Amino acid sequence: MSLLYFGDKSSKVNDTVSVVIPAFNEEKSIKHVIDTVKQVKSITEIIVVDDGSTDKTYDIVSKEDVVLIKHKINKGKGSAMKTGLKKVTNNIVLFLDADLSEINKKQVESIIRPIIKGNADITKTKFKREAGRVTELTAKPLLQFFFPELSFEQPLSGQFAATKNFLDTIDLEKDYGVDIGIVLDADARGMRIHEVDIGNIVHEMSSLKELNLMANEVVRTIVDRAINYGRLTMVDDLGSSIRMEIMGLSLITLGIFGLFFIRFMTTWMSSFIIIIGLIISILYIIKIIKMSLRIYGQSKVSKKQIFKSFIHMHFPIVISIIILLLLTVSLVGSVTISSNQISIEPASKNLIISTSPEPHKGVDVRGPYTIENALENEEQLIRLPTSALSTLQSQYGDNIYINHEKYQLEQSLEGENDLIRMPELARSNLEVNPGDVIRDSDFKTKFENTQQVKNIKVDENTLDKNLNNTTINVDINHTNASVGTEIKSQQLPEKILTVYVNDTEIGKVLASVTNTSYSIYLNEGYSDTIDLNSNTHGVIYNQTYKNSTIEVVLEDSGANTTTEFANDDSYVKFLNINIDNVTINNTTTTTQKD
Repeated sequence: MSLLYFGDKSSKVNDTVSVVIPAFNEEKSIKHVIDTVKQVKSITEIIVVDDGSTDKTYDIVSKEDVVLIKHKINKGKGSAMKTGLKKVTNNIVLFLDADLSEINKKQVESIIRPIIKGNADITKTKFKREAGRVTELTAKPLLQFFFPELSFEQPLSGQFAATKNFLDTIDLEKDYGVDIGIVLDADARGMRIHEVDIGNIVHEMSSLKELNLMANEVVRTIVDRAINYGRLTMVDDLGSSIRMEIMGLSLITLGIFGLFFIRFMTTWMSSFIIIIGLIISILYIIKIIKMSLRIYGQSKVSKKQIFKSFIHMHFPIVISIIILLLLTVSLVGSVTISSNQISIEPASKNLIISTSPEPHKGVDVRGPYTIENALENEEQLIRLPTSALSTLQSQYGDNIYINHEKYQLEQSLEGENDLIRMPELARSNLEVNPGDVIRDSDFKTKFENTQQVKNIKVDENTLDKNLNNTTINVDINHTNASVGTEIKSQQLPEKILTVYVNDTEIGKVLASVTNTSYSIYLNEGYSDTIDLNSNTHGVIYNQTYKNSTIEVVLEDSGANTTTEFANDDSYVKFLNINIDNVTINNTTTTTQKD
């Protein structure tokens, strides 16, 4: 390599610029480029590196007042830039291609201005031109894959300006990979990179052979940087874990969505999907954290940039988590909490989480319900699914009075799990029509102020449990009780009313009491009237009837309810106990009560 110098070297000044122009057979345009940069006052040093030209490039430049360096053979654009950089004396360096036949002073000034003003450490250009095939088909896809945080329109632009302090810390590529190498190294070191639009520019079109060579060198540079900066690990191992994490979060979202909005997905199916999603999410989030910390610790780039890259890599997870949180917040916004249950009711299904052991147990998804006509010859029946029955706190066989008209609650038909069949008169009184879709909470509101007669009878399983296997003969078909209740909108303290016959629990009903009198009947005949209020508890009724001891106990449940025990009415009694043919073989066993 021979060196020839023309002109004086400028001393290092903060706002002065050195220009390095690598040139290979650019006799047609090199003088215009030199003449243009001479017009810029801040440029005090021009260095041209003739990279083994075989035309008149060297002869033309030798007549100019510039620093001229000649390579005996062609070594590549990057090598020429590296040679010129060694001779730079200013702290700002501008690299310009020698084939810019129409570049002007304004365009050159726009490249170096951000660095002179202290707004950037490195600037690169974007401009309008017909070429760019290597950029669009090679550079951008690879950068999007390995360095998604970079979003430059023209990452391979050959016109650069940078501080010499930065350029001295990196190893310039020897070939066409030099441009993208500078960008990636600057990004890795956390440098401030500005992409400057310089408008229209004329570049000499490269041949397919030259484009093939350029593409190979650009690909090699990007892949080398990806290896050096740990991006292969990010894309491969970390990327795989991120995809699995997203799948886990997606399963959780699907499960929650299915729980509330997809009719064919049962509660157990949705819960199973949520659990699987949680397991996958927990396993892979731990793996992602460990891997990210390892990559962060071993990374050769600035911590700021690796963190920026992590943001881009982990962005899909962040979005998935945000979606999951928004879905959860939406559901939480639909929560109604009472002392005995937590109701989560979005616009579709209503999730009921019971906090009271009886009579509403566990987790249930209810509604919405579609109102339909009653079946033929069933004008006194209301058919409804078990979920709607639970909302009314009733059981099949109970009677309900709507505007003094009596209807019996019965099981909905097979395949009609969300259908409620009502007679025309009942629909008219409740102000609903066939085809109406009613949410669970609205369904209970429709029945406000209606009365129910709840039938309770001795249960064989309860007998076995309460009497600890003591031999007992009770005609359970003729021993029962009925309790009148009314649906209200106001929440009141819930009471547990339990009926005992000969110390055997016949059954219990949960509802609230008001400060008033209630009448008790035996076999439909009046027996006694008692005064009750919210503070009443313990034995409220004790009577011997047909050789049987009858006790009624009222206890606090610790919860609230909108169901209230009904006062005496012509068709609804507070409590009626039916007793017939009760015999007990062993009367020594008792049941504890207040």
